[in-house]
Amino acid sequence: MENNSNNYEGEHPEIIKQKGLESLILLIIGADKSPISLLHLQKETFLLWNFHPYMKEFIHFVGHYRGPFSSEVEKTVLYPRYLEDCWSYIPPRAKPSRDILSGGYVQITQKGQNKYDEIYSRAVKLDNLRVLLSGIKAVRELYDKLNEEELLLLIYDTYPEYKLKSNVSNMIFDKKNMLAKQIYEKGFIDKERMENLIG
Repeated sequence: MENNSNNYEGEHPEIIKQKGLESLILLIIGADKSPISLLHLQKETFLLWNFHPYMKEFIHFVGHYRGPFSSEVEKTVLYPRYLEDCWSYIPPRAKPSRDILSGGYVQITQKGQNKYDEIYSRAVKLDNLRVLLSGIKAVRELYDKLNEEELLLLIYDTYPEYKLKSNVSNMIFDKKNMLAKQIYEKGFIDKERMENLIG
């Protein structure tokens, strides 16, 4: 993400790629102080990935049990190499639990907030990254309002190819009437879109 930064001159391309990915993850996590579920982080990164083509150089998404999934994102969250202790990962609650979708939660730390401020202040000066920063803020503000089931319904409806390998899509679509109404009541979609989701 920061390939043009002087900090990376002379470094191996794989190191540059990993540092850029970790910086991107920190920018997404740090865009809102509240914890973000790993499922939300995966799906919100996927939505950004669809609109920012250069992200395709270092992140790949495949159809998976919970829809679009990036192993790069998951590995980076669980095992950061360069931004250690910038966020904390809280595993999902132990079974039996209703928390079958979140994948756990990620929250920025104080060290991470300081690093976020530093990266953000550099990134906001670059045109292509300023657009990405605006996209991150908009995606967090919008999609964080949805619970995991609501988010998955919208993802599966908009990107049906990603529900093929999902082991939760039937459960989500069984609840589509209720979920579509909830999304509508949150002001996220209009009545026509709600009816399309239900229909």
